[in-house]
Amino acid sequence: MNNNYTTEGIMYKIVAFVIFILLVVFIVLISVSSINKDTEPSYHPTPDDGMSYLTPEPDTVTTEPYLSGEASDSQGSTAPVTAPAVTDAPVTEPPVTDAPPAVTPPVVPPKTDEPAVEAPSANVSDDLAAFLAGYPDTVLPVTEDAGSDYIDKIIFLGDSTTYGLRAYKMLDGGRDTTRVWTPASGTLTLSNASFATIVYPETDEELTIKQAVDKKKPEYLVITLGVNGVSFMGEDYFKSEYKKMLETVKETSPDTKIICQSMFPVARSYKSLGSINNDKIRTANRWIVEVAAEVGVKFVDTYSALADSEGWLPEAYHNGDGMHLNTESFTIELNNLRTHAYQ
Repeated sequence: MNNNYTTEGIMYKIVAFVIFILLVVFIVLISVSSINKDTEPSYHPTPDDGMSYLTPEPDTVTTEPYLSGEASDSQGSTAPVTAPAVTDAPVTEPPVTDAPPAVTPPVVPPKTDEPAVEAPSANVSDDLAAFLAGYPDTVLPVTEDAGSDYIDKIIFLGDSTTYGLRAYKMLDGGRDTTRVWTPASGTLTLSNASFATIVYPETDEELTIKQAVDKKKPEYLVITLGVNGVSFMGEDYFKSEYKKMLETVKETSPDTKIICQSMFPVARSYKSLGSINNDKIRTANRWIVEVAAEVGVKFVDTYSALADSEGWLPEAYHNGDGMHLNTESFTIELNNLRTHAYQ
C-alpha cells in the first residue's frame, strides 16, 4: 500500500509539471505575438500591387505650373498663366530698354519686287526739309525703286526696332535670316556700341561690331540706333559714340556702303513719353545727319515716311506698345529704303 501511494504521488507531480510548462509556453507565445503586431511596418501599396497610391496628407501636396499653360493653386484649382510680354521694358512700361520686342508675328505675304504696301506721302516739316537740304551729299534722295534685290544685299544693325525685322520674318530666311545683327538680348544701346557684342548669325558667334564687319565685309550696312540713348544722352555724348561706331566700321571695311537710318517716331499711346518722345527723337535724328556728314556716310529719313501729319507713329503701325513696328510699318521702312537707294 505504501508503494502504490508513492507511485501515485509521483504521477501527480509529473502531470502538474507538464501543465505548468504548457502554460508558460502559451503565455510566451501570446507575448511574442503582441510584440510583433505592435512593431510590424505599415504597408504602402505601389503600382506593382495593382492598387492605387494612398492619398497624401494635405500638408504634403505640392503644386507646380502645368505645361499646358495653367498653374494650380494650393487647393489644386487651375488658372491660366499669362507670360509677361518680352519688350524693351517691364510689361507695364513698354518703352525700349535692352530686350527684344514682344511680337507674335502674323503671316507675312511673300516678298515680291513690288512694294507690298504703298508708303504714305512723307510728312516732312518745312523746317526739317530745310535742314536736310543743307546736306545734299549725305541725305539719300528719292530714287527709282531698287527692288527686293537691293534689300537682299543689306545687313541691318541696330536695336530692338531692328530685331523686329527678324521676329516678323520681313527678310529672306525669315527668323533664320543672316542679315539682322543685334546682341543676344535683341537690342543695342548706343552708349555701349563700341564694346557690345552681336550674335553673328552665320555662325552664332558673339562678336563685336568691328569683328562682325571684318568677318562679313557687308556691301550695304543700314544702322538704326539711338532710341535707347535719347533718354539720357546729351548731344556731345550721343554724337561722340555714334561717330566712334561709324569710324570703326568705315576703317574696318572701307568698301561697305554705310546708311544711317533715322530713328522712328513713337505713337501717342507710348507709355514713357517723358523719357523717350518724338521731340527728342527728331532732335537726335539731326545729330545723326551731322555725324554722318562728318564721317562721310549716308543718311535716310524713314521717320517722315512713318509719321502722321502731327509727327506721331500711327496706332495701326505699332505692335501694341506704341514703339515697335509691325509688318505693315516694317514694309513701309523697307519700301522707303528701296526708293531712297544708295547708288
